[in-house]
Amino acid sequence: MRRRLFIRASVATALVWASAAAAHDFFLLPQQFTTARAGSVPFQATVGSSFPTPENVVTTDRLERVHAVGPGNPVVGIVGVGAKALNLQLLSARRGLSAVGVTTRPRDVEYGEDRIPLILGEYRVLPKAAAAVEALPRPRTWKVSSRRFAKTFVCVATCGDRSAAERSFGAHLEFVGRRSSAGHFRLLARGKPLANYPVDVVGADGKRRHLKTDGRGDIHLPGKARGMTMLFAAKLEPPVGAGRFTLDLTSLTFSRT
Repeated sequence: MRRRLFIRASVATALVWASAAAAHDFFLLPQQFTTARAGSVPFQATVGSSFPTPENVVTTDRLERVHAVGPGNPVVGIVGVGAKALNLQLLSARRGLSAVGVTTRPRDVEYGEDRIPLILGEYRVLPKAAAAVEALPRPRTWKVSSRRFAKTFVCVATCGDRSAAERSFGAHLEFVGRRSSAGHFRLLARGKPLANYPVDVVGADGKRRHLKTDGRGDIHLPGKARGMTMLFAAKLEPPVGAGRFTLDLTSLTFSRT
């Protein structure tokens, strides 16, 4: 059964290589992706331009929900705000794979002409969505509601029980894994597979590969892709009539041995 820790604002505490990660990604960074024994697993929530380096704190007032699923019905606790990240702990996790998800509150932002090309260059979205931004009357003020979701997989003693990898947290945009394979993932939009969609794969060296999901919304990592990894995707939805665009950003971090 899924457990959720609700966080209130009042809480005090085709394959192409790109050069280096330039996007400002929201991601989760466990102290260890595989820990030897059950208990607590420290991890961080951060926004950074060069995964896996933490750079900017995600403060508690920006959090909407923190979720955890896995053997033993694990939960997540907030430890405190660090210099470059929010420190959290996965608690009560038992032998096998646990998944942790962190959802931020929607944030309304407005971009002027000088910022629009930078944002559209930073995130890979469908051409039709980008064209809707280009079609705005000039000088443009691009109104956006931004939603971020970050997820990570942590293994206690073994990754043998991978059933939690397949479970969705119900985010607007989310990666799920497969219990049968450590290199097979699916991208979901509102719970449904997102086919033929751009996805970034970022390794521990900070370099990005540009992939696409297949016709079933699946991503199969190359056999040689090992170690600490982040999957990232962005989905832009134009408004119906006047209103704000919706920008969903999602990440999944894990380690593949």
